[in-house]
Amino acid sequence: MEQTNTDAGTPAKRPTFLTVLCILSFIGVAFALIGGIMNYFTYSALASTGDMFGGLKTEAGEDMNNAMNAMAGALGMDYGKMAMVAMIQALLNIPILIGVLIMWKQKKTGFWVYSVFEIIQPILPLVMGLGLVGGIMATVGLIFSILFVILYGVNLKHMK
Repeated sequence: MEQTNTDAGTPAKRPTFLTVLCILSFIGVAFALIGGIMNYFTYSALASTGDMFGGLKTEAGEDMNNAMNAMAGALGMDYGKMAMVAMIQALLNIPILIGVLIMWKQKKTGFWVYSVFEIIQPILPLVMGLGLVGGIMATVGLIFSILFVILYGVNLKHMK
C-alpha cells in the first residue's frame, strides 16, 4: 500500500502504478505518433499510385497487384481516407500526451483530457467511413483505450 503525503509544503508521492501507466503511455504515444506519420505517407503513396507492389513489371506482380487492389476495394479501403485518418490519429496523440503529462503531475484534469482523446482516436476510422477495415481498427483500438482509461481511473483517488 502506497502512502501519500498530505503536507501542503511537499508534493504527494506519485503511486508506482500511476508512474508505470504514464511511462507506458509516453512510449505508446511516441510509437503511435511515428507510426501515424509513416502510415500517412504510405497511404498517400498508395492513393496516388494505386500500386501496392511498387510497380512490379512481371505478369505475376501485376496479377497480384490487381488482386490486392480488388480486395482493398471490397473491404472498403480508400487509401486517401486512410491517409487522412492516419494523420488525424497521429495529431490526436498530442492532446493525449498533454493529458498524460498532467496526470504525471497528479492532476485529475489530465485524466479527462486523456480519456476524451483516447476514446475519439479509435472511433475515427468508423466516422470517416472506412468500412470493414475501419470497424476492425476501431474495435482493436477501443479495447486498449478503454483498458487504459479504466486503469487511469483507478488512480483518480491519488490525483488532485
